Amino acid sequence: MSAFNMGGVPPVTFGPGRLAKVPAIVSRLGGGPVLIVADAILAELGVTERLGEILAGKGIAFEVAATVAGEPKQALVDALCAQARAVEARLVIGLGGGAAMDAAKLVAAIAPSGDPASTYALATRPLPKNGLRSIAIPTTAGTGSEVTRTSVVSLENGWKTWYWGEELMFDQAVLDPELTLSLPANLTAWTGIDAVAHALEGATARATNPAGQLYGLEALRILSKHLPKAVADGSDIEARGHVLWGSLVAGLALHNCNTHMGHNISHSLGSLARVHHGLVTGLGLEVSLPWLVARPEGAENYALAAEALGAERDAAALPGALSALMRACEIPAELPAECAGLTVAALAAEMKNDANHGMSQNAACAVSSEDLDEMAGMVMRLPVAAA
Repeated sequence: MSAFNMGGVPPVTFGPGRLAKVPAIVSRLGGGPVLIVADAILAELGVTERLGEILAGKGIAFEVAATVAGEPKQALVDALCAQARAVEARLVIGLGGGAAMDAAKLVAAIAPSGDPASTYALATRPLPKNGLRSIAIPTTAGTGSEVTRTSVVSLENGWKTWYWGEELMFDQAVLDPELTLSLPANLTAWTGIDAVAHALEGATARATNPAGQLYGLEALRILSKHLPKAVADGSDIEARGHVLWGSLVAGLALHNCNTHMGHNISHSLGSLARVHHGLVTGLGLEVSLPWLVARPEGAENYALAAEALGAERDAAALPGALSALMRACEIPAELPAECAGLTVAALAAEMKNDANHGMSQNAACAVSSEDLDEMAGMVMRLPVAAA
């Protein structure tokens, strides 16, 4: 057995109604004032108001910044950092999907420094050591951002850039499946298939290790059983809870072993068009898997992943098992309408750029520049949904 490192896991509190535990957690972490970084839609749904009432009921000062809509831009992160300093926040809560949590963890890490977010992009400089305390409260089940040390933020032109480091880890995760009940079926499917991709890629990556196998294969077992149920009946709190837990477990596979081709493709598409990350990640993985499993490298791990998805223990069964799960979740094998007009050359160029290329190199087999050209062509041969 080769040497490996296993990343830490923040404390997690799980279960319906766990939102009520947040004031006690805030107090344990040193108290407020608190800056709540949330998805804009959560203000409309009353979720931020509910959390505010819970905090106020225990005398904890807070300010709500429900300003995240889509993937956060660097300018928004800088504005949130300024807001955190203005209210003298001692703790940041990320409330929402992966975008809100990615923004919140980065704000918590860099706000005290006064530096703009661009200072730390792509690990140009190490993240500061004097960040604020932080709590993750996911309202979608897919990104696993509550347990990862990465943050994805876009430039104003839409180009994605990365931040990573242990300083981005949340101090606590609060998983309350009641908060996911309002998620419509399509977003339940798209975010859930993102979690499936984290699990599958973490368990089959070149960098996989016993931790990636432990978390990734277990997440595949959980999600393949419960995600179709949550898509079919959004009020099924039991299924919602399993999917929320499966998303966290998949996030731990990502945290320990990182991603590969599905995410290389989805991040590249996301730099070219405004598409849902989870949807195009699932499609990117579905397109690339037949190419990957045709190579001998990683065959044993691909076979284990197929078995975890309910198929026979055979690498060749993995693409069909993933496709079957996607169809069970009502995700058709077609690119979103926003991809109309994109070219193979443009996608291939994004797949090769510095922000995305490394993911392709984490595939079990070697992936050349020419291979990326080939896979870009495979992606762009998918039909495009009608606008």
